[in-house]
Amino acid sequence: MKQILYLFIALLFYSNQSFGQDSDFTGYATSIVDHNKIEVHTYGFRDQAKEIKYDSLTIQTIASVSKVFIGLSIMKAVELGFVDLETDINEYLNFKIANPNLKSEQKITLRHLATHTSGIRDNEKFYIQGYVKELKSPYSLEEFLHSYFSKKGKRYSKKNFGKSVPGEEYSYSNFASALAAYVIESASKMSFDKFTEKYLFQPLGLKYTHWHYNEMKMEAYSQLFDEKDNPLDFYALATYPDGGLKTNIFDLSKLLQTLIKGYQGDSDLLSEESWKVFFAKNFSETNPIKGMDPSEPNSGIFIIYAKSGSIGHTGSDPGVSTAMFFDPETKQGKIFMANEDLTKHNVGSFKTIWENL
Repeated sequence: MKQILYLFIALLFYSNQSFGQDSDFTGYATSIVDHNKIEVHTYGFRDQAKEIKYDSLTIQTIASVSKVFIGLSIMKAVELGFVDLETDINEYLNFKIANPNLKSEQKITLRHLATHTSGIRDNEKFYIQGYVKELKSPYSLEEFLHSYFSKKGKRYSKKNFGKSVPGEEYSYSNFASALAAYVIESASKMSFDKFTEKYLFQPLGLKYTHWHYNEMKMEAYSQLFDEKDNPLDFYALATYPDGGLKTNIFDLSKLLQTLIKGYQGDSDLLSEESWKVFFAKNFSETNPIKGMDPSEPNSGIFIIYAKSGSIGHTGSDPGVSTAMFFDPETKQGKIFMANEDLTKHNVGSFKTIWENL
């Protein structure tokens, strides 16, 4: 693995330029990535009050792009024999999950969770309780999910589930995503953050990538901002795997490069067969699944197929906007990450930036 990493570094073309603010985002970074090179540009500020520039080492959360790491973790856990995509997840859990809105009990699998077809819904009343203005959540992943899915849990409700049999309807769910991460945690007997550190971050050389604020000095992180450029408090997520990953544009670009290579069967992060399963489309091209967004008509294992044919994921949270996609035909990808969430005041700027990459 060290030899591969050294080769990766030798092949890497890296360009970093920092410019003044020229858009409706306080600070942001972009990159263009292909099989052999990464080109990075940064703009604006990570701390506007102190006039500290947003640079290539600036770390911030990336919201739902984090889910790509859940998908890769699932495939690694399958390779290691910890889990299977088609097995009832209750076989891995220490509390039972069943949809109370169905007449008969139906199994939920990791494939269902990874394609947002499990029947699990995000009950916003409870989901927002997982956001806390602290550097670390007071809840463990297990504790928060147990409170939501177990009939004995204080956040349990029939509204936490839909009325469709697993596999029949698409409904994007952060809780289902976090549950997929917890299945890995439970099956492997290793916390999800430790699992990803061992099997993803270290092999890829992602030394600035982590889940919790206490893993780096605070001055390394970007301040997050609202649409009026007001600074937001740092916050943590109880369901951290679904959107709490912290990284910089350089590390995230390495990940995108790995995805491009993996799509071609040219990355040893996973086996060639695992990469095929990870990217395989799960829905019919001619008979779209109910509830699927027409702009994103298909899905691999926590990886999205856009209508344009590009593959990747988007992310949005308070103070965060992220997009990461690659074109499977040209084998070229691009990333946008900003320290401000996407709203009507800056969506025009985002479209212009994205189209010009």
